[in-house]
Amino acid sequence: MKTRVTAIIVARQGGEHLARTLDALAKQTRRPDIVIAVDNSTKVTAQAQLQVFGPSQVLRGGGKLSYGEALDVAAKAFPAVTGPDDFLWFLAQDSAPAPDALAQLIGALEVSPSVAIAGPKQMDWERPDYIREYGVTLAQGGRTISLVVDELDQAQHDLVSDVMAVGANGMLVRQQVWEQLGGFDPHLTVVDDALDFCVRARLAGHRVSVVPTARVLNAGDGVIGPVGTDSYRARKKRARQYRSAELYRRLVYCSGAAVFWHWLGLLPSAILRSLGQLLAKRPGAVSGEFRSAFSAAFSGGSVGRARRKLRSTKTAPWSALAPLRVTRADVRRREALAREAAQIRKHGEKRPLHFFSGGGAWVVMALLFVSIGANSPLVGATAISGGGLLPLSATVSELWSSLGWGWRAGAFGVVGPADAFSGVIALLGTLTFWQPSFSLVLLWFLALPIAGLGAWLLTARMTQRAGIRAFVAIGYALSPALLGGLTEARPAAVLTHLLLPFLFFAGIRAARSWSASATTALLFAAVVACSPSLTPALLVIWLGTILLTGRSVPRFLAIPIPAAALVAPLVVMQVLGLNLFGLAADPGPATGSVVPPQWQLALGFPTDGLGGWLLSIDSLPWANPVASVWVAILVGVLVALAFVGLFSQYPIRAQLAVLVMVLGLATAVLASGLQVSFDGSEAVAIWPGSGLSLAWLGLMVAAGTGASILRRFSFYPAFVGITAVVLLAAPSLAAANLGTAQVYASNGQTLPAYVVAQAAIEPEVGTLVLTPQPDGGLGTDLVRGTGLTLESVSTYVTTGAGFAKQESVLAETASNLSSVSGTDSTDALTTLGVGFILLTPPLQAVGEEISPDAQTISARVKATLDANPGVEIVGKTDAGLLWRFPGYDAAATTIPEPSLPVEPWRLLILSGQALVILLTLLLAIPTGTVMSDLRPKRYLPGLIESDDDPVSADPLAGDQDVEQN
Repeated sequence: MKTRVTAIIVARQGGEHLARTLDALAKQTRRPDIVIAVDNSTKVTAQAQLQVFGPSQVLRGGGKLSYGEALDVAAKAFPAVTGPDDFLWFLAQDSAPAPDALAQLIGALEVSPSVAIAGPKQMDWERPDYIREYGVTLAQGGRTISLVVDELDQAQHDLVSDVMAVGANGMLVRQQVWEQLGGFDPHLTVVDDALDFCVRARLAGHRVSVVPTARVLNAGDGVIGPVGTDSYRARKKRARQYRSAELYRRLVYCSGAAVFWHWLGLLPSAILRSLGQLLAKRPGAVSGEFRSAFSAAFSGGSVGRARRKLRSTKTAPWSALAPLRVTRADVRRREALAREAAQIRKHGEKRPLHFFSGGGAWVVMALLFVSIGANSPLVGATAISGGGLLPLSATVSELWSSLGWGWRAGAFGVVGPADAFSGVIALLGTLTFWQPSFSLVLLWFLALPIAGLGAWLLTARMTQRAGIRAFVAIGYALSPALLGGLTEARPAAVLTHLLLPFLFFAGIRAARSWSASATTALLFAAVVACSPSLTPALLVIWLGTILLTGRSVPRFLAIPIPAAALVAPLVVMQVLGLNLFGLAADPGPATGSVVPPQWQLALGFPTDGLGGWLLSIDSLPWANPVASVWVAILVGVLVALAFVGLFSQYPIRAQLAVLVMVLGLATAVLASGLQVSFDGSEAVAIWPGSGLSLAWLGLMVAAGTGASILRRFSFYPAFVGITAVVLLAAPSLAAANLGTAQVYASNGQTLPAYVVAQAAIEPEVGTLVLTPQPDGGLGTDLVRGTGLTLESVSTYVTTGAGFAKQESVLAETASNLSSVSGTDSTDALTTLGVGFILLTPPLQAVGEEISPDAQTISARVKATLDANPGVEIVGKTDAGLLWRFPGYDAAATTIPEPSLPVEPWRLLILSGQALVILLTLLLAIPTGTVMSDLRPKRYLPGLIESDDDPVSADPLAGDQDVEQN
C-alpha cells in the first residue's frame, strides 16, 4: 500500500522563521502528499506567505489557539484513513526540517509496524549543532524530564530508539492511531500535550521511537510548546505551565480510588512546595505553585473526560512504562549538573575571601585585645548599666513576651505597639539564655572586633589587598561614632554600627542571590529597628540601588518589606496620634547628651569634646584650638585619601561611597536638631551617631579607594590612615579606664534590692518612682515587679504619644504624697497596687549641674514622706530613698481599663510579623559559599571586581597589578 503523508503547519505570525520553514519544507527529498496550513495569526500576517507556498489548504485559526486546538481545526480537512501507512506530520512556523527529515521518519515507521509515533532530533535554531530536545520521559513522581537538553550533537545519543514520548515538533504519527486516541488532550494547551498523547499511545499497545538521522530546527517561538526565551518571566511561566500539566496528568493517570485524595492534597502540596521554593531561593515560583494547584483542582470536566478517553483505549498496564522512566538517582544527578551549570553561567569563576591567609583573623584578634584593654573595668561583670542601658528580663520567655502589642512599661494603663528594637534585643538576650543581661556585656567587649569583621568582609568584596582590607576594618572599628556609643552606653547605636557593614556586604550580592537579598532584608529591618532616624537615608540608597541593578530589580524590591512589617503598628499609632516626628526617636530609654556643634559633627564626632581630645589636653595652653586643629588634621588624612579615590582609574566606588557619606552626615545634622523624646520634663534630641556611623563607613570605603591607587605600594597610605584612626580613637579608648565613660559594671537591677526581693514573691507589686525635675516639677512612674527592662521600653511612651487618661490619677496621687497639705493617699496607693515609693536623685539637665529647684523639690518630698504615717521608711539605697507602703494588697489592686484592647490585636500583629520574618528567614538560608567577586547584571566598571575584564582590576581604585605573594 502506498504511503501517504499529510503535513500540518501552524503559524502564529509571518516573518523570517516561517519563510525558512516553508523553504525547508519545499526542499524535502520526500515531499508531503498533502500540506494543510493553519493561519493562527491575529492580524493575518502569515496568510500571504502561506498562500505563496501553495499548500493544499489554508485554514483560519481565529487567533491565539493552542497547537492542539489548531490541529483540531486542521483535522476537519484530513483525508479519510485508508490504511496503516497514512501519516500525519506536525510542524510549526519555527520548524525547519533537514532535507531528508521526512524520509528518515517514514523509513523508521515503515520498517517497524509496531512504532506508531516517531520523533526527530530537535536542534537549536541559532546553533544547529546543539540538541534542543531528543525524547521525553517521566520521573517517578510524574514530572516531565527531557532526555537531552542543550547538548552538542556528537552522535552520543544515536543508539537511543525506544522512548516514552517525543515532542510535537516534527512528530510523525500514524493517522489511525491519531484518530483512535482522539488527538491531543484539549486541557494541555502549552506543555505535555505530545507527552500525554505518547503515553496514551504506549498504553494502547503502540511504540514510540526517536530517529537520530532526522533533524528539525526549533526556535522556541511558543507555537509548539512554551516560549523558549531565557528571561526571568519566561522561566517562571514555564515552570508554572509544567507544574499545572503535571498535576492535571496526576489526576488523570491515578486509579479511581485515589483521585479524591490527590485532589484533596493539591493545596497542602502547594503550601509545602512553596516553602521548598523559598528554601531553593525561587520566591518567584511561589505564586505559580498555587495557580497550578487551583488550575488542576478546578479544571471542570476535563479530568473526567480525559480519564474516560484513557480507559477506552488502554490495553497495556502502567507497569509497561516503568522501564522507560528515569530513576530518582538519575533525576538528582541531572539536577545537580543543572545547578552547577547555572551557577557557572550566572556567577562565573569566583575566589574565596581568604579570611585567615588574607589577614582578616589577625585584624579581628587585634581589635579584640584592644577592646579587652579599653573595657578592662568591665571584666568579670555579669551586667552593665549607665546611659541608655537597662537590664534585660530574667528569662527568655519574658524577653519575647514584650514584642508586638500589649501593656507598655514606663507608663500607666497604656496598651500600644512595641518597638522593633525589642525583637533585636530579645534575639540578643536569647544568645545568653542562661542570663540574658550578660549578652550586653559580651556586646561591649565584642563590638570592636565585630565592627572590624563586618568592614573587612565588605572590603573583601572589593579588593584582594590585605593592607587595604585591614585599613578599612580598623578604621571603621575605631570610628568616633562607635566609640561614642560605647562610652555613652547606647546599645541601639552600637548595634547599628555593627550591622551596617554586614548590610552592605549582603547587599552587594543581593543582585545575584535570593539568599543574599533576604539576608539584606533582615539586616535592613534590624538597622531600621535600632536607628529609625537612618530610614530615609537607607531608603534613598535602596532606590539608587534599584536604578543601578537592571534586571535584578525583583531581588531588591522586597528588601524593605520585613522592616515595614515590624514598624507598621508603631507607624499607625504615631500617625493617628499626629506624632510623625516621634517615628525617628531612638529606641530604649530617652537619654540626653550634649549636642556637639555642627563642625564637630562634620569631623565625625557625635559627642561634644572631640572624642575626649579636648578633655585630655585641657591643662595645656590653647587646649581647644590645638586639639581642634590636631583632630582636623587626622580626619583630613582620611578625607584626602577619599578625595584621591574620586580620581582613580575606576572612581565609581569612591563616588558611591562619598554619596553614602553625605547621606550619613545629613542624617546626623538633621537628627541632632530634632527633639522628640522626653526624659521626665527634659526634651531629648535624636542621637546623631547613627548617621555618623553610615557616614564613616562611606568615608572609609572611599579612603580605601584612594589608598589603593598606588597599587602594590598601597600599604603605605593604608598605614598612614591606620595611624590617623588610632590616634583619633586613643582618648575614647581610655575613657573607661579613666572613669569618664558612662558605662559601669552593675548587678543588673534598677530598683533597690529590697524591692527586687519582694517582687520575687509578689511579681505584680508596684513601685512609685518619684524623680525631681530641673524645673522644680516631679516626674512620676509606676513600675511593676523588678523594674524597667531594655526590651520593654517603647518610643510610643518616651515620645509622649502613649500617655493615657489614667496618668492624671497617678499625678494626683504623687502630688498628694509630696505635699504636706495633700489628702490621704492610702486608698489611691492600694488601688494602684503600690508597695514601695522610691525618691531618686534629682534629674540633671544635659550638660548642667543639679538645679536649685530640683534640690528644693527633692527635700520637700523627702520631708513629706518622712512625716506621712501611712508609709514606712526603709532607708537609703543605691537607687535613692525608699519607703514601704504596708497597705499593699495584691487582691485590692485595680488595673485601669486601657483605651485599646490587647487582644485580638496582639495575636494578629505577632502572626503577621512572624509570617513575614519566617518566610524571609527561609529564603535567607544560604545554599552556597561566600565569595569575593560577584558582579551585578548591569555592570559598572570598577564597582565590582570582575574576571571578565581584560585585566584583573582592583575595584577600589583600578589596581591593575596581580598579587605576586
